Amino acid sequence: MIVVLGTLFVILVAVRTIRNVRWVRFGEAFGKQGEALLEDYAYLTEKGIECRVEQGLPTGRLFRPLAKNLDDRVALFVHRKDEAAARKLLK
Repeated sequence: MIVVLGTLFVILVAVRTIRNVRWVRFGEAFGKQGEALLEDYAYLTEKGIECRVEQGLPTGRLFRPLAKNLDDRVALFVHRKDEAAARKLLK
């Protein structure tokens, strides 16, 4: 049973790591500054750039009370293959 759980843990960590390596963080802001990142996201997707936005903090239930003031966080990520084109468009 421990071997199965250990194997499952390693697989989940590997999948998460591989997924995160594909993305480059272009910015992170809170409050009104986050709105500018959402505008950049809309502009980049309009131009065909593959990107994603994270809002709030990805915390577990245990730590959520500690992260209440971080719910207005916005992070913009661009796919690694589109990084150069996105930088050129945002200049």
